[in-house]
Amino acid sequence: MLDHRLYTFLTLCETGNYTKAAQKLNMTQPAVTQHIQFLEDYYEVKLIAAKGKDFSLTEAGKALQEYARTLKANSERIQPLLHRIKNRAKPLNFGATLTIGEYMIPPILYRIFKEDPETDISMVVENTDILQRMLWEGEIDFALLEGNFGRKQYEFKLISDEEFIGVCSPNNKIASNPIELEDLFDQNLILREPGSGTRDILEKALHSRNLSIKDIRRTIEIGNMNAIKELCHQNIGITFMYREAVKKELSQGYLKEILLQDFNIIHPFSFVYLKDCPDKSHIEYWHGRIMYFRNN
Repeated sequence: MLDHRLYTFLTLCETGNYTKAAQKLNMTQPAVTQHIQFLEDYYEVKLIAAKGKDFSLTEAGKALQEYARTLKANSERIQPLLHRIKNRAKPLNFGATLTIGEYMIPPILYRIFKEDPETDISMVVENTDILQRMLWEGEIDFALLEGNFGRKQYEFKLISDEEFIGVCSPNNKIASNPIELEDLFDQNLILREPGSGTRDILEKALHSRNLSIKDIRRTIEIGNMNAIKELCHQNIGITFMYREAVKKELSQGYLKEILLQDFNIIHPFSFVYLKDCPDKSHIEYWHGRIMYFRNN
Protein backbone atom coordinates (compact mmCIF):
# COMPACT_ATOMS: atom_id res chain seq x y z
CA MET A 1 0.00 0.00 0.00
CA LEU A 2 1.49 3.32 -1.08
CA ASP A 3 1.82 6.03 1.58
CA HIS A 4 -0.89 8.62 0.91
CA ARG A 5 1.66 11.46 0.91
CA LEU A 6 3.66 9.76 -1.83
CA TYR A 7 0.42 9.31 -3.75
CA THR A 8 -0.23 13.05 -3.39
CA PHE A 9 3.28 13.76 -4.64
CA LEU A 10 2.78 11.54 -7.72
CA THR A 11 -0.53 13.23 -8.49
CA LEU A 12 1.13 16.63 -8.24
CA CYS A 13 3.87 15.47 -10.62
CA GLU A 14 1.22 14.23 -13.04
CA THR A 15 -0.87 17.42 -13.00
CA GLY A 16 1.98 19.90 -12.57
CA ASN A 17 -0.36 22.09 -10.55
CA TYR A 18 -1.34 22.23 -6.86
CA THR A 19 -4.94 23.23 -7.57
CA LYS A 20 -5.48 20.46 -10.15
CA ALA A 21 -3.85 17.91 -7.83
CA ALA A 22 -6.15 18.95 -4.99
CA GLN A 23 -9.20 18.64 -7.25
CA LYS A 24 -8.16 15.22 -8.50
CA LEU A 25 -7.53 13.97 -4.96
CA ASN A 26 -10.65 15.64 -3.54
CA MET A 27 -8.47 17.54 -1.07
CA THR A 28 -7.82 21.16 -0.26
CA GLN A 29 -4.81 22.86 -1.78
CA PRO A 30 -3.25 23.54 1.67
CA ALA A 31 -3.51 19.79 2.39
CA VAL A 32 -1.56 19.03 -0.79
CA THR A 33 1.06 21.59 0.22
CA GLN A 34 1.24 20.02 3.69
CA HIS A 35 1.88 16.56 2.24
CA ILE A 36 4.70 17.86 0.04
CA GLN A 37 6.19 19.76 2.96
CA PHE A 38 6.11 16.59 5.07
CA LEU A 39 8.06 14.68 2.40
CA GLU A 40 10.62 17.47 2.06
CA ASP A 41 11.11 17.57 5.83
CA TYR A 42 11.27 13.78 6.10
CA TYR A 43 13.82 13.32 3.33
CA GLU A 44 15.59 16.62 4.10
CA VAL A 45 15.60 17.70 0.44
CA LYS A 46 13.81 20.21 -1.76
CA LEU A 47 11.41 18.41 -4.13
CA ILE A 48 9.75 21.29 -5.98
CA ALA A 49 11.98 23.75 -7.83
CA ALA A 50 9.20 26.16 -8.80
CA LYS A 51 5.45 26.46 -8.37
CA GLY A 52 2.49 27.73 -10.37
CA LYS A 53 2.86 28.00 -14.12
CA ASP A 54 6.59 27.28 -13.87
CA PHE A 55 6.16 24.10 -11.80
CA SER A 56 9.19 21.83 -12.00
CA LEU A 57 10.93 19.17 -9.93
CA THR A 58 14.40 19.30 -8.48
CA GLU A 59 16.79 16.42 -9.21
CA ALA A 60 15.79 14.95 -5.84
CA GLY A 61 12.14 15.37 -6.79
CA LYS A 62 12.68 13.52 -10.08
CA ALA A 63 14.42 10.68 -8.23
CA LEU A 64 11.57 10.41 -5.72
CA GLN A 65 9.02 10.47 -8.54
CA GLU A 66 10.70 7.51 -10.24
CA TYR A 67 10.97 5.59 -6.95
CA ALA A 68 7.36 6.32 -5.93
CA ARG A 69 6.06 5.42 -9.38
CA THR A 70 7.75 2.03 -9.19
CA LEU A 71 6.54 1.53 -5.60
CA LYS A 72 2.96 2.36 -6.60
CA ALA A 73 3.02 -0.01 -9.59
CA ASN A 74 4.40 -2.88 -7.53
CA SER A 75 2.00 -2.24 -4.64
CA GLU A 76 -0.86 -2.80 -7.09
CA ARG A 77 0.50 -6.29 -7.69
CA ILE A 78 0.66 -7.49 -4.08
CA GLN A 79 -3.01 -8.42 -3.62
CA PRO A 80 -3.22 -10.48 -6.85
CA LEU A 81 0.05 -12.14 -5.86
CA LEU A 82 -1.29 -13.16 -2.45
CA HIS A 83 -4.51 -14.46 -4.00
CA ARG A 84 -2.51 -16.54 -6.47
CA ILE A 85 -0.49 -18.05 -3.63
CA LYS A 86 -3.65 -18.77 -1.66
CA ASN A 87 -5.39 -20.42 -4.61
CA ARG A 88 -2.26 -22.13 -5.99
CA ALA A 89 -3.13 -20.59 -9.35
CA LYS A 90 -1.00 -19.37 -12.26
CA PRO A 91 -3.31 -17.14 -14.31
CA LEU A 92 -2.02 -15.64 -17.54
CA ASN A 93 -2.71 -11.89 -17.66
CA PHE A 94 -0.73 -9.93 -20.24
CA GLY A 95 -0.76 -7.54 -23.15
CA ALA A 96 0.68 -7.76 -26.65
CA THR A 97 1.22 -5.37 -29.51
CA LEU A 98 -0.72 -5.96 -32.70
CA THR A 99 1.73 -8.07 -34.72
CA ILE A 100 2.52 -10.30 -31.76
CA GLY A 101 -1.09 -10.49 -30.60
CA GLU A 102 -2.49 -11.40 -34.01
CA TYR A 103 0.26 -13.51 -35.56
CA MET A 104 2.72 -14.87 -33.00
CA ILE A 105 0.80 -15.57 -29.79
CA PRO A 106 -2.43 -17.39 -30.93
CA PRO A 107 -0.76 -20.80 -31.56
CA ILE A 108 1.07 -20.45 -28.23
CA LEU A 109 -2.20 -19.76 -26.40
CA TYR A 110 -3.70 -22.81 -28.09
CA ARG A 111 -0.94 -25.02 -26.71
CA ILE A 112 -1.21 -23.46 -23.24
CA PHE A 113 -4.94 -24.15 -23.23
CA LYS A 114 -4.44 -27.71 -24.47
CA GLU A 115 -1.89 -28.34 -21.72
CA ASP A 116 -4.09 -26.89 -18.96
CA PRO A 117 -7.70 -25.98 -19.91
CA GLU A 118 -8.27 -24.57 -16.39
CA THR A 119 -5.74 -21.74 -16.85
CA ASP A 120 -7.37 -18.32 -16.61
CA ILE A 121 -6.16 -16.35 -19.65
CA SER A 122 -6.57 -12.62 -20.22
CA MET A 123 -4.83 -10.90 -23.14
CA VAL A 124 -5.25 -7.32 -24.38
CA VAL A 125 -3.93 -6.18 -27.75
CA GLU A 126 -2.89 -2.52 -27.76
CA ASN A 127 -0.09 -0.31 -29.00
CA THR A 128 3.23 0.00 -27.18
CA ASP A 129 2.42 3.24 -25.35
CA ILE A 130 -0.85 1.95 -23.91
CA LEU A 131 0.69 -1.36 -22.80
CA GLN A 132 3.47 0.48 -20.95
CA ARG A 133 0.83 2.51 -19.11
CA MET A 134 -1.08 -0.66 -18.24
CA LEU A 135 2.10 -2.16 -16.77
CA TRP A 136 2.57 0.84 -14.50
CA GLU A 137 -1.07 0.74 -13.42
CA GLY A 138 -0.90 -2.96 -12.56
CA GLU A 139 -3.52 -3.95 -15.14
CA ILE A 140 -1.29 -6.57 -16.80
CA ASP A 141 1.58 -8.71 -15.49
CA PHE A 142 3.81 -8.36 -18.54
CA ALA A 143 3.77 -7.12 -22.12
CA LEU A 144 5.02 -8.59 -25.38
CA LEU A 145 6.29 -5.57 -27.29
CA GLU A 146 7.49 -5.15 -30.85
CA GLY A 147 8.19 -1.43 -30.58
CA ASN A 148 10.73 0.69 -28.73
CA PHE A 149 10.28 1.13 -24.99
CA GLY A 150 12.12 2.71 -22.05
CA ARG A 151 14.65 -0.03 -21.37
CA LYS A 152 15.94 1.59 -18.18
CA GLN A 153 12.47 1.40 -16.64
CA TYR A 154 11.81 -2.32 -17.16
CA GLU A 155 13.15 -5.82 -16.96
CA PHE A 156 13.01 -7.42 -20.40
CA LYS A 157 13.95 -10.62 -22.19
CA LEU A 158 14.38 -11.26 -25.89
CA ILE A 159 11.70 -13.35 -27.57
CA SER A 160 13.09 -13.18 -31.11
CA ASP A 161 14.72 -10.89 -33.66
CA GLU A 162 12.31 -10.12 -36.49
CA GLU A 163 12.80 -8.69 -39.97
CA PHE A 164 10.98 -5.41 -40.74
CA ILE A 165 10.15 -4.96 -44.43
CA GLY A 166 8.24 -2.84 -46.92
CA VAL A 167 5.37 -4.39 -48.91
CA CYS A 168 3.19 -3.31 -51.81
CA SER A 169 0.72 -4.58 -54.40
CA PRO A 170 1.99 -6.99 -57.08
CA ASN A 171 0.72 -4.36 -59.54
CA ASN A 172 2.75 -1.51 -58.08
CA LYS A 173 5.49 -0.22 -60.38
CA ILE A 174 8.08 -0.70 -57.62
CA ALA A 175 7.23 -4.39 -57.05
CA SER A 176 9.68 -5.94 -59.48
CA ASN A 177 13.13 -4.38 -59.14
CA PRO A 178 15.48 -3.31 -56.34
CA ILE A 179 15.06 0.37 -55.52
CA GLU A 180 16.44 3.09 -53.24
CA LEU A 181 14.51 4.40 -50.22
CA GLU A 182 14.06 7.76 -51.95
CA ASP A 183 12.18 6.00 -54.78
CA LEU A 184 9.24 5.60 -52.37
CA PHE A 185 8.63 9.33 -52.00
CA ASP A 186 5.94 9.47 -54.70
CA GLN A 187 3.96 6.64 -53.07
CA ASN A 188 1.11 6.76 -50.54
CA LEU A 189 2.33 5.43 -47.19
CA ILE A 190 -0.26 3.50 -45.16
CA LEU A 191 0.70 3.26 -41.51
CA ARG A 192 -0.74 2.78 -38.06
CA GLU A 193 -1.51 5.40 -35.43
CA PRO A 194 1.13 7.27 -33.37
CA GLY A 195 2.21 5.09 -30.42
CA SER A 196 2.20 1.86 -32.42
CA GLY A 197 5.40 -0.17 -32.52
CA THR A 198 5.60 -0.53 -36.31
CA ARG A 199 5.16 3.21 -36.88
CA ASP A 200 7.77 4.07 -34.24
CA ILE A 201 10.32 1.73 -35.81
CA LEU A 202 9.72 3.15 -39.29
CA GLU A 203 9.98 6.74 -38.07
CA LYS A 204 13.28 6.02 -36.29
CA ALA A 205 14.66 4.21 -39.33
CA LEU A 206 13.84 7.19 -41.54
CA HIS A 207 15.22 9.64 -38.98
CA SER A 208 18.57 7.79 -38.96
CA ARG A 209 18.77 8.61 -42.69
CA ASN A 210 17.80 12.25 -42.12
CA LEU A 211 14.32 11.54 -43.52
CA SER A 212 10.78 11.45 -42.14
CA ILE A 213 7.34 10.23 -43.16
CA LYS A 214 6.65 13.81 -44.27
CA ASP A 215 9.05 13.23 -47.16
CA ILE A 216 6.59 10.71 -48.60
CA ARG A 217 3.84 12.17 -50.79
CA ARG A 218 0.88 11.23 -48.60
CA THR A 219 0.24 9.27 -45.40
CA ILE A 220 -2.89 7.31 -44.56
CA GLU A 221 -3.47 6.21 -40.95
CA ILE A 222 -5.30 2.89 -40.42
CA GLY A 223 -5.52 1.10 -37.06
CA ASN A 224 -6.27 -2.36 -38.47
CA MET A 225 -3.50 -4.44 -40.04
CA ASN A 226 -5.82 -6.50 -42.24
CA ALA A 227 -7.28 -3.29 -43.64
CA ILE A 228 -3.76 -2.00 -44.33
CA LYS A 229 -2.91 -5.20 -46.20
CA GLU A 230 -6.09 -4.98 -48.27
CA LEU A 231 -5.42 -1.35 -49.24
CA CYS A 232 -1.87 -2.29 -50.22
CA HIS A 233 -3.18 -5.21 -52.29
CA GLN A 234 -5.54 -2.80 -54.06
CA ASN A 235 -2.50 -0.62 -54.87
CA ILE A 236 -3.71 2.32 -52.78
CA GLY A 237 -0.30 2.61 -51.15
CA ILE A 238 2.63 0.83 -49.54
CA THR A 239 3.34 -0.09 -45.94
CA PHE A 240 6.02 -1.44 -43.61
CA MET A 241 5.52 -4.29 -41.18
CA TYR A 242 7.19 -7.36 -39.76
CA ARG A 243 7.70 -10.28 -42.11
CA GLU A 244 5.98 -12.42 -39.44
CA ALA A 245 2.77 -10.46 -40.02
CA VAL A 246 2.75 -10.71 -43.79
CA LYS A 247 4.48 -14.02 -44.61
CA LYS A 248 1.18 -15.67 -45.64
CA GLU A 249 0.32 -12.88 -48.09
CA LEU A 250 3.86 -12.91 -49.51
CA SER A 251 3.81 -16.68 -50.05
CA GLN A 252 0.46 -16.43 -51.86
CA GLY A 253 1.55 -13.52 -54.07
CA TYR A 254 -1.20 -11.34 -52.57
CA LEU A 255 1.48 -8.79 -51.66
CA LYS A 256 5.07 -8.26 -52.77
CA GLU A 257 8.12 -7.36 -50.74
CA ILE A 258 9.69 -4.03 -51.71
CA LEU A 259 13.32 -4.78 -52.51
CA LEU A 260 15.04 -1.83 -50.87
CA GLN A 261 18.79 -1.68 -51.42
CA ASP A 262 19.51 0.53 -48.41
CA PHE A 263 16.98 -0.71 -45.87
CA ASN A 264 17.78 -3.67 -43.64
CA ILE A 265 16.12 -3.61 -40.23
CA ILE A 266 16.03 -6.38 -37.67
CA HIS A 267 14.08 -5.51 -34.52
CA PRO A 268 13.48 -7.52 -31.34
CA PHE A 269 10.20 -8.80 -29.98
CA SER A 270 10.54 -8.37 -26.21
CA PHE A 271 8.99 -9.82 -23.05
CA VAL A 272 8.72 -6.78 -20.74
CA TYR A 273 7.78 -6.37 -17.07
CA LEU A 274 8.38 -4.02 -14.17
CA LYS A 275 11.66 -3.99 -12.29
CA ASP A 276 11.70 -5.37 -8.74
CA CYS A 277 8.10 -6.62 -9.04
CA PRO A 278 6.97 -8.82 -6.11
CA ASP A 279 5.66 -11.58 -8.40
CA LYS A 280 8.76 -11.94 -10.56
CA SER A 281 8.82 -15.74 -10.25
CA HIS A 282 5.23 -15.94 -11.59
CA ILE A 283 6.06 -13.67 -14.53
CA GLU A 284 9.23 -15.56 -15.38
CA TYR A 285 7.29 -18.82 -15.22
CA TRP A 286 5.15 -17.56 -18.09
CA HIS A 287 8.18 -16.32 -19.98
CA GLY A 288 9.54 -19.86 -19.81
CA ARG A 289 6.29 -21.42 -21.03
CA ILE A 290 5.90 -18.94 -23.90
CA MET A 291 9.47 -19.49 -25.06
CA TYR A 292 9.12 -23.27 -24.81
CA PHE A 293 5.96 -23.34 -26.94
CA ARG A 294 7.42 -20.88 -29.47
CA ASN A 295 10.60 -22.90 -29.96
CA ASN A 296 9.19 -26.45 -29.83
